[in-house]
Amino acid sequence: MPIRRLPEDVTHRIAAGEVIERPASVVKELVENALDAGAERVTVKIVQGGTFSIVVEDDGTGIPQSEVPLAVERFATSKLESIDDLERISTLGFRGEALASIAAVSRFEIRSRKRGTPEGAFIRVEGGRTVAEGSIETSEGTRVQVDDLFFNLPARRKFLKGFPAEQRRILKVIQDFALCSPSKAFLFAGDGKTLFRWEGGNRKEALASILGDPEGKQALYEKGPVRVETWNANGRPGKRTEILSFVNGRRVVEPTVRSALFSLGPEVSGDWIILVECPPGEVDVNIHPAKAEVRFRNPGTIFEAVRGAARAATSRGTDVPLIVAVEPGSPVFPWNGTETRLPYRVAEPRLPFAEKSTALPGERTAAGGQFSAGPGEAKETLYLGCFSEGFLVFSHGDDLVIMDPHAAHERVLFDSLWASLADKPPSQGLVPGEELSPSLSAGSLEHREELAGIGFSFTEKGDGSLILQSVPSCGGLEPVSPGDLLRGALDALDEHSGESLQTRLATRWAYAACHGAVKLGDRFSPEEALALWRRLSEARVPQSCPHGRPTLLRLSGLQLKRHFGRKD
Repeated sequence: MPIRRLPEDVTHRIAAGEVIERPASVVKELVENALDAGAERVTVKIVQGGTFSIVVEDDGTGIPQSEVPLAVERFATSKLESIDDLERISTLGFRGEALASIAAVSRFEIRSRKRGTPEGAFIRVEGGRTVAEGSIETSEGTRVQVDDLFFNLPARRKFLKGFPAEQRRILKVIQDFALCSPSKAFLFAGDGKTLFRWEGGNRKEALASILGDPEGKQALYEKGPVRVETWNANGRPGKRTEILSFVNGRRVVEPTVRSALFSLGPEVSGDWIILVECPPGEVDVNIHPAKAEVRFRNPGTIFEAVRGAARAATSRGTDVPLIVAVEPGSPVFPWNGTETRLPYRVAEPRLPFAEKSTALPGERTAAGGQFSAGPGEAKETLYLGCFSEGFLVFSHGDDLVIMDPHAAHERVLFDSLWASLADKPPSQGLVPGEELSPSLSAGSLEHREELAGIGFSFTEKGDGSLILQSVPSCGGLEPVSPGDLLRGALDALDEHSGESLQTRLATRWAYAACHGAVKLGDRFSPEEALALWRRLSEARVPQSCPHGRPTLLRLSGLQLKRHFGRKD
């Protein structure tokens, strides 16, 4: 079949399909334009879930009469002037595609009057063709009406959900805007009924109105030029954790933000709003046609900032001041120069545990499956048992120590990965090889030499795509899929930070492997618990897991005596 140019109306509909997926996509684009225009009040009215009619009105600055026809042309925008502007996007809309895309798949009308002018202008477009335009009396601001969405794309219309489902999607979009921009007023009506009204206020009030929790907990955290605000509201019983993440006022789905939150463990339950503010040059918002995703220049900094804010939001006071979380940098194990050693002996079991291998659960064992104790005993360490949800309790000399086994095993896994990456790790072949997606193939081709240096190998297909043939073989990475290993390596290679590649790789892969660590609540034999203690004592930073959570709580013998009124 010969190659030929597609007709213009076909190309416009194809482009529109990338930006406009459903009625909620239309509302999102139009509300973004309204907020960019400085609107203080935005009204959205729909009929039949938005498939029959969508009207969005705002009181923003409006569009000059002469520019109204230009507004529906592709790549016409007031928000960019040069290619350099793409590096510092500070507006919600910028591509110049939204209005043209909507007009290409609907019966479309704009009415707008610029503030301070006596008369406005309008334009009507059907299926991408202008059918009328001229002057009109209208209020200041902009009114956009979208009728018969996808009337000329019946295949796309067929895949829409029912009217109630589409209406709920639109409601969610508007509520997201209200949470992100609580000082603005929003009104949403469906089929003549008011479904949501927000007259403006602060974020806590919006949180109470939308999520139903007046006691939502706020936390702020700054790391360099990055500022993160988090709000945590208690979730309803049986309701899964929901995360709304915003980057510079833009609602996005971003894996770095989610990973940072979930790295804190089960305490992150409930509803979360995470608002990230960073310099426009530190985030690429131009990677998705519908602007639903972003890419950070330094995701590690974002991760740390989000995690810090989330930790602050989940912190709880305690009535027992004697038990204090060990802060990074505090001594928890005896140190001897650069060598870390904690001699211990396996005491007689104090509880009736069945004897098991001394290997950690899920961990590769040495020959014979045994770990030996260190020579010489400075302090005796005894495993006393577990309590509550599975925390492990030890007696170390005169101190009582409580361990989070999941955090401790994460630290052990991370250090094992870090040590393995000091030299090129051995490769493990994949049979059969794994065919890579176009994006993974492109990234792998760009970094092929560096990937080969850490144990990846590929074969190339005739169409330029790659087949992954081998991956690095490191202990602790068994639960991680080859594709996720490669994604983590590419993220580490793309990250611009002062950390070594070894550290960046270990960090990425440890996050991916953390679900392979033992869980809080897993059963331990005394030998297994003491093996975990010994391995943690040999870690480079035993005080915390790779995510920054503490591994131990320590209560000294002196504190115990004072608490119970005993003499020192």
